Amino acid sequence: MRNSITKRLKVHENQEGFIVDSITNTLTKAYSIIEEGGQPLAPETICIQYMFLSPAHISAFRNDELYLEYIRNLVRERFNVSFPEEKGSFDQYFADCIQLKEQLELHKNFNKDTWLTYTSSLLEALKTPYYFAYSMTLLTLESCFMNTQLFEKVQKAFYSVLIKSSEKKQLIIKKIIEHAPNYKKYSFITEELLAEILINTLALFGDEKEYWLDSVASLLEIKLEINLETNAPNTHKDTLSLLAAFFAREQQFLEAVSPEDLSSFSSYLAARTIWFTAHKNVVNNSIDTATAGISSSIDIDSAYVDSEFLNTYAYNMTTRIYHTNPAIGREQEIADLELILISPKKSPLLIGDAGVGKTSVVEGLAYRLQKGNVPDLLKNKKIFKLTTTSLLSGTKYVGEMEDRIKKLAGELTSHPDVLLFIDEIHTIVGAGSTESSNNDISNMLKPYIDRGDIKIIGATTKEEYRQFLLPDKALSRRFYPITIDEPDEKLTLSILYGSIPAIEYETKVHNAFSSDTTEKILRTLIAISSPENQPEDQSTKRPELPLTLLEMAFSYAALNERTTLSKQDIIQAIRHSNRLRKEIRTDTNLLTDL
Repeated sequence: MRNSITKRLKVHENQEGFIVDSITNTLTKAYSIIEEGGQPLAPETICIQYMFLSPAHISAFRNDELYLEYIRNLVRERFNVSFPEEKGSFDQYFADCIQLKEQLELHKNFNKDTWLTYTSSLLEALKTPYYFAYSMTLLTLESCFMNTQLFEKVQKAFYSVLIKSSEKKQLIIKKIIEHAPNYKKYSFITEELLAEILINTLALFGDEKEYWLDSVASLLEIKLEINLETNAPNTHKDTLSLLAAFFAREQQFLEAVSPEDLSSFSSYLAARTIWFTAHKNVVNNSIDTATAGISSSIDIDSAYVDSEFLNTYAYNMTTRIYHTNPAIGREQEIADLELILISPKKSPLLIGDAGVGKTSVVEGLAYRLQKGNVPDLLKNKKIFKLTTTSLLSGTKYVGEMEDRIKKLAGELTSHPDVLLFIDEIHTIVGAGSTESSNNDISNMLKPYIDRGDIKIIGATTKEEYRQFLLPDKALSRRFYPITIDEPDEKLTLSILYGSIPAIEYETKVHNAFSSDTTEKILRTLIAISSPENQPEDQSTKRPELPLTLLEMAFSYAALNERTTLSKQDIIQAIRHSNRLRKEIRTDTNLLTDL
């Protein structure tokens, strides 16, 4: 082998100035590493052999031992990552690895193990659509941080968003990353502060919820007299334009102030708010409200969970922005939920008809967790929502589902601060079983629930509870049932009233009706949503349908580019709802009573 390698290297000896003997020895060792650790030869091993073993690679490392460690790491990781088929992808990956190494060395912050971790994460992302944005995250953000822990915190925050990002969102993230070095120009932007700014900017513009963006639009356009519509039509939906305007305003602020101490994100926001107010003579609390929403709702230390698995297959309900209490009038049910979660070896099971608000109760707990208004034993807990469909998606072969469940249980065990919410939990019974095995999801999770290693919040209907869960005594005894009853008319009225501020915020449509008229409209929506007025096959309980009608009314106003709700919007929502029987939708007497 040594002679054949030497012959191949002779071609490069004069042109490249390589030291043949040294490179030959290194390549020989590299081949040995692959032969020892890569048997039997798999496609991934062949990729490593042909793509990463070359004199040019060794020369780029300028460190033979590090190169060999890099090869060892590739061999170790070959079954954990997806290797692409195109050589060009490998070339880009290798160039990124070398650039990352050089940046770490430049900062005198090079740690072999840390660097290998970064290269492994790059390799893992190599075949995915977000590789470019992710590699840019590593390469650009790393240059902004000397503190490895802070950099990893920011990197993980971006990674958790990227893995679920559309192409459009990748562009947004790319813009945020590109702007990051601009903050480092200012002496008062410490690394801790920079991390907070980046994480909060990511949350602001990388989140799917449009009301995040609307708060920024309000800050920029309404309160600071900036007419974004002039240069960017439909700015509220043009996130890139809004992001550019945001950075432009930030730049003006940073150039205008030089505070001695802005060590925290809260002090940074306060200084920015004061400057904005003085600059534009805005004498109100609107900017405070807009900026405070960014700060208080995203706290990476308390809300982010370092688990790629959970962030991929589940949704973190604790990071959602709740503009109002989502569980009005459900204080007792939430108290029962808290009690069971605190008790050992029992998990709560919410049982109630479709539409009564089982999920809202869980959202109410997430809302309390954000506010810190929970018992001490539940503080710092997070709620992740998981569906059986997402857990089973992509599992084709025998053993894949079992491996995924084991991974889920392992992640939950290693993150005792995570509570898993499974809506329609009856679907785990029988899910994933095969003709040759009855080992479904429920059976695989039983031991973990029984030992108290994981806590699950389940939700199902009475019928499905009796049909699927009760017959399985071993499973049902692990859950403590909490009944969620249909709210009466009075409570439903309170729920609708309490939902209006959030609906107004999301639609940018204002309810200008008097309190008496508003109450009359809401009572009409409740009355019209009675079971006898719904199709038999679509009947739901309060408050789902009246709340849906209310939301649709505001949406019709927004669709027609009006900022104030009208009775015509209410009528339109009723007439176009397929959740009501035709004769109800066309009852002119009922509608004119509004």
